[in-house]
Amino acid sequence: MLRKDPFITGEYYHLYNRGIDKRVIFKSKKDYERFIMLLYIANTQTESFRLDNLINQQHKTFNEILVLDRGELIISIGAWSLMTNHFHLIVRQEIDGGITKFMRKLGTGYSMFFNIKYQRTGALFGGLFKSKLIGVDDNYMRQLFGYIHINPLEIKFPDWQKQIKKPFSEMKKFLRLYKYSSYPDYIEEDRVEKNILNAKNFPKYFNNAKSFKDFMDEYFIENN
Repeated sequence: MLRKDPFITGEYYHLYNRGIDKRVIFKSKKDYERFIMLLYIANTQTESFRLDNLINQQHKTFNEILVLDRGELIISIGAWSLMTNHFHLIVRQEIDGGITKFMRKLGTGYSMFFNIKYQRTGALFGGLFKSKLIGVDDNYMRQLFGYIHINPLEIKFPDWQKQIKKPFSEMKKFLRLYKYSSYPDYIEEDRVEKNILNAKNFPKYFNNAKSFKDFMDEYFIENN
């Protein structure tokens, strides 16, 4: 399949996909953790990492896997968020073919795990993953960075944009405690998941807690 925006090394992309027929793809904490481990371990040129081997034979824990030396990275991840039936990533391709290789390992690895665990067959995701080119100085990058990190609000505050009284402090607390996105990693939370990110290859509001907090405050206001 030819893409509208081919993958070019050094360029930024929004990658996303959802479960086939909008089905739930994360049913438990272990499902989320499996995908998160794959976000980390699939980002390498080597083919030697097998997550089942690391977990079942080498008895590596979640935290131990997210500190393994992966060698040269094939993409940089700037933001990620997992919802019950879909996921979003902002990435930069670091080597030719990096995005395709990473997403193949991520999608195949998680689909096999999910199908075996829940005794199902067939496709898990709704076709080939979707992608869109992002200009680093483009307003789309800013909007997307905010949207991906605020997306989990739909879980607890589905009508948050329509509320007359905006409980921003309550919303921010929810996002800070939501484990399945990179939001906590940008507000100086000490999580091993921070190793998934390579924020230095992204704009300045990706790169320190104050810039991120200021950015998210502005994003809340702009979208209400």
